[in-house]
Amino acid sequence: MDQICSIEVSSPAYGRHQIICRPSSNFYEATVRCSGDPKNFDDEIIGHITNGKFSIAFDNPDNNRQYFCLESASSGPLVCAQRNVLLEGSVNFRDIGGYLTESGNRIAWGKIYRSGHLSDLTALGKIAYANLDVGMVVDFRLVEEKANENAELPGAPNVCQLGIMPGVGTAHYFHDLFATKPREIDVVEAMHEMMRYLVTDNIDAYGQLFQLLLHSDNAGVLLNCSAGKERTGFGIALVLECLGVPREVVLYDFMLSKKYFPVEDEIDRVLRKYGVSNENGEGVNIIMPLLETRESYLNAAFDYIDKYYGCTKAFAKQCLGVGDVDFVRLVNKYTD
Repeated sequence: MDQICSIEVSSPAYGRHQIICRPSSNFYEATVRCSGDPKNFDDEIIGHITNGKFSIAFDNPDNNRQYFCLESASSGPLVCAQRNVLLEGSVNFRDIGGYLTESGNRIAWGKIYRSGHLSDLTALGKIAYANLDVGMVVDFRLVEEKANENAELPGAPNVCQLGIMPGVGTAHYFHDLFATKPREIDVVEAMHEMMRYLVTDNIDAYGQLFQLLLHSDNAGVLLNCSAGKERTGFGIALVLECLGVPREVVLYDFMLSKKYFPVEDEIDRVLRKYGVSNENGEGVNIIMPLLETRESYLNAAFDYIDKYYGCTKAFAKQCLGVGDVDFVRLVNKYTD
């Protein structure tokens, strides 16, 4: 597994940053440098990771994102940052930077983000969002979803609506399913079917995604939907694999929604969205497979791609209009 997956950067309190490395990490003992720019670090060592732990506090009045460059006797340098971007009121907002590709490059930090809806962004959250310099938002929600989860984002980003139904064949797919009072296994299988549907019936949307990525300027790009888990998660998985990130790491990134998607906070919204009654708590049990993140969900899409196309890059070439030159351009643009 990629070394970046053995490192967790967090901010347990305002102005405080913490780095935790697993014992298996090459950076269990390492030097640390810090910068607001992931491509430029000065020579000053601000501290050391000792026994897998490092913590530091410093003033950051503008709430700018911080990056850390780690170097050990056996490895480095490796640039890392907090995976979940702290935007007050956001849902499942993450940076996909840092992952190692088959070419030996790493996905550039601050270039591609993923998230759920941003309708609850606070004033402080909007200030932090503005600091990310997001120039384009690729929104996979339907118009009616967006109407109920709308947000005015600072910086007037170019919002590209690539609406994908949160279901199969109809926007009321899950409404109709929940009306039958299904078992958990029925809802899980419906999720698997929806993931396969993302492959078979949304070629235009995901093809446009790649064209947008190819022709965007140098500002950041955000992919989002309501939860930032499935429609966005599949889009990000396609992008990562086309950039050369190994599947085990792509699955790792997908499963981070299990950690960063606020299930408890989103229960009421999902109950309302799908018109599910929560009498005696039964509604929560019914919708829980929608709120959960399961590896089998993404694997359902990948299994279909592998069976009928051989691999994700072949699917992208045959169905999404991504040519050999485009793969090179994507790597040059979104990796370091």
